[in-house]
Amino acid sequence: MRKFGELFAATLLFSVGMYGQAACAQSDFETYREQQQQGAQKLKTEFQAYKEKQDAEFADFLKGRWREFETLHGKPLIKEPEPKQAPVYTPPVPAKPAPLPVVEQPAAPPVLPPAPPQPKLPLAANTLEVMFYGNAVRFPFDPQWREYRVSTGEKPEEMSAFWSMMSGSQYEPTFQAISDARRQLQLDDWGYASLWRSVVQALQPDRRTEQNLLLWFFLVKSGYDVRLGYVGMDVHLFVAVRQQVYSTKFIKVGDQTYYAVLAQDHGDSIRSFYTYEASYPVQLKPLDIRSAAIGFPRPEPGQRALAFEYKGNQVKVNAPYDRRLVEYLDTYPQSDFELYFNTGASSLFRQGLLPELKKYTAAMDEEEAVNFLLAFVQKSFAYKTDEEQFGHEKSFFVEESMYFPYNDCKEHSAVFSWLVRELLGIKVIGLLYPGHLTTAVKLKRVKPEFATVDYQGSQYVIADPTYINASVGMAMPSYAKLKPNRVVDIR
Repeated sequence: MRKFGELFAATLLFSVGMYGQAACAQSDFETYREQQQQGAQKLKTEFQAYKEKQDAEFADFLKGRWREFETLHGKPLIKEPEPKQAPVYTPPVPAKPAPLPVVEQPAAPPVLPPAPPQPKLPLAANTLEVMFYGNAVRFPFDPQWREYRVSTGEKPEEMSAFWSMMSGSQYEPTFQAISDARRQLQLDDWGYASLWRSVVQALQPDRRTEQNLLLWFFLVKSGYDVRLGYVGMDVHLFVAVRQQVYSTKFIKVGDQTYYAVLAQDHGDSIRSFYTYEASYPVQLKPLDIRSAAIGFPRPEPGQRALAFEYKGNQVKVNAPYDRRLVEYLDTYPQSDFELYFNTGASSLFRQGLLPELKKYTAAMDEEEAVNFLLAFVQKSFAYKTDEEQFGHEKSFFVEESMYFPYNDCKEHSAVFSWLVRELLGIKVIGLLYPGHLTTAVKLKRVKPEFATVDYQGSQYVIADPTYINASVGMAMPSYAKLKPNRVVDIR
């Protein structure tokens, strides 16, 4: 009994000790957590003070000297005029048509009834909704943003006061909502800037000057290098872009080039304007348009029936595409060939067209498969120069080629190179000649009669998707003896 009592006492003392240790540990944890929270709050307070100091400095800079800058004309992507008509090669008449694999002709997809509209939740106070290429985006806003009006006073003072007003407003929740939308919609830099443009249009309908001021603030606060300027009562935005932009006016401030890509007329109506010489206290970055977003989550299907003749056989395929993506890509700044060659297509387009063509190319050797795709592009897409179709130079992405009725050599080359890479896995390069863009492919077997070019130690065979009826290895006669001005390396 005595031993039991001693054991019980020892157990009790151990339990009390353990409880005391646990209580002490809990107390230490609570103290640690409180210290961490205090530290985080201190950092937040310090960061807020740092941002306020930056904004105050920038507002003061804006009161300083503004200098007049002359706008410069952007050069076109292709300087020399393109051929008015696509040349046609007349091949020898074959004894009889070569048979193609027996393939079921594609049936037009059934027309599905539109999905019933989703019930809309009521908007909360000080909340707006914009439709961005079929996708609803909601965001909160500070009421003073809608009430702001530009005065007729001195512009440097006006811009400084505007920046002070905006930087002191409740803008963080709006930035969070737009950042969330960017992630959900898989937007690139241009898409992000375009979404902000939709936001400012909703905040200040039909007020271009106020819209540009708001867009300037939102993009600079997002970390992008945007230059604001004025002439009279008009306010303009010029944006730094990492890549070359064509057919768009620009200015040079120091070593940085700024383009009028946010102006509907590409800046054509702007001769000069005043802009500040100071820089924002934080390092800003240019827009990056190396490739365009193609993954919009709510596509609007379009359909194009394509037909062409190959070795005496009629081939028909259906090519679905995303109308909303085409609408978005149509707003993209005109940039270098790499942008159009290296941007893919929507899943709607890929899953619709590629399997149809694969039914034919799967049974062909490499050379014949390339010839089949050449015939598809040469004969399915009618040729017309940009000047004839639009009145100005324009380049298409692959998806856009399905929508517009005519294509030229740039679009033929982009579509053909995309198909060759996707279906055959063959390396392709672009070849720029005066007034003409074509392609060359890296074949496993190069015949002696093939027209070729050497690039980075490899031999590429000319494959011209604009030279109608020409097969791989045949160069357009007017360019056969010329060396390309430039080689476009396609990823």
